[in-house]
Amino acid sequence: MDYTAVDALAAGFESVILVVREEVREELSSHVQRRWPGTLSVEAVVQGAVAGTAQAVASAGALVDGPFGVANADDLYGAAAMATLGSELAHVGGRAHMMVGYRLRRSVLTDAPVTRGICEVSPAGELVEIVEQTVARRGDGFSGRPVGAPESAATDLTGEEVVSMNLWGFAPSILGDLAGAIDAFDPTLAPHEPGKPAELLLPSVVGELLKAKRATVRATRTEDRVIGITRPDDLPLLREILAGERARN
Repeated sequence: MDYTAVDALAAGFESVILVVREEVREELSSHVQRRWPGTLSVEAVVQGAVAGTAQAVASAGALVDGPFGVANADDLYGAAAMATLGSELAHVGGRAHMMVGYRLRRSVLTDAPVTRGICEVSPAGELVEIVEQTVARRGDGFSGRPVGAPESAATDLTGEEVVSMNLWGFAPSILGDLAGAIDAFDPTLAPHEPGKPAELLLPSVVGELLKAKRATVRATRTEDRVIGITRPDDLPLLREILAGERARN
C-alpha cells in the first residue's frame, strides 16, 4: 500500500481514499500519518455491509467528485502501471471507463490457487468480457475455472491471457451502477469458494455492464509484473523480489 501511494503521487494523483474495516481504521490512519508523503491528502472510510470489492468502491463514493482510480491495497502494481492509470484517466468520462491489465503469467507468484479476472479484449482495445476465475499453475501453463465452479469445469490457460488486478479508472457513473448491483445482490445465490463468504466483486459488476452494453471499458495492457499478497506465505517471497529489484537499481 505504501509503494502504491508513492507511485500514485508520482503519477499525478493528489488524494487517496482508504476503504477500511472499523477495527483497523485508527491503526492505518496512524501508519499513513507516519509514513506517507505529507503532500498526499488521505481520508479513510469504512466499508459497507456487503462483502467484496464492489461495496468497497461504492463506500468511497461520497468523497469522489470526478474520474478516479481504483487499486487493491495488497497488490504491488509497479510505477509504470500507476503512471498509465494516471494518464489514461484524462480519457474517462460518461459511461466510458478504463482498466490496466496484466499478462496472467506476470500476475501469479506461487503454485497456490488465486482469483483472477480473465479478460477478453477486442482488436480495438476494448474490454469485451471479464470472468472471475480460480487460477492455478498446471505444468508450464495454467488452469482456470469460474469462481465456485467444480474442478471438472477447469480449462487450460496459456499464461498470456490479459487479467484484471483491479487497477481501474472509472467515471463517476460507475457509482450508480454499483449501488444498483449492491441492492440486487443475494449472497445465498452468489457463487463462491467453499469456506469463504459470498462477495460482490467489482469485475463481476463491470462484466454485467459490458454484457448489457451499458458501459465501455478501454483495456490498456502493461508488461509490468504485479505482485499480490494473497496468503501470509507470500510475504517472504515478496520481500525477496523487492530486495532483488532494489539491488538491480
